[in-house]
Amino acid sequence: MGTWGTGNFQNDSANDYAGELVDTLSARIEECLADEECSPIDELGEAVIVPTVAILSLLHEHCNAAPPKAAVVSAWKASYLAIYDEQIDDLEPKEGYKQWRRQVIIDTFDKLLNQATTFWGKAP
Repeated sequence: MGTWGTGNFQNDSANDYAGELVDTLSARIEECLADEECSPIDELGEAVIVPTVAILSLLHEHCNAAPPKAAVVSAWKASYLAIYDEQIDDLEPKEGYKQWRRQVIIDTFDKLLNQATTFWGKAP
């Protein structure tokens, strides 16, 4: 086991554990996006997908975990925004909510996308 500092994630084993969390969370996003019962924004879309993207970003930022590849994050973003755009009007949101929430979603995905691009390189 290699240790390079005194921090909680400054050793190989802890870094591996953070990587396992990234893999598990990434798989959860994939499952939700692939499941029409799970992905609606009034189901697990807003409850799981977008919060999980934010958690992945935090794992990278605070735990030194490698983020998913940029191409993966970009595909998630496109898929989820398509779901959001298709479904949000059916929920009859208050004036302004639709646009503000969409921007928060974009910002959340873009933060992880920027981290992934910096870490792995630009998406093809």
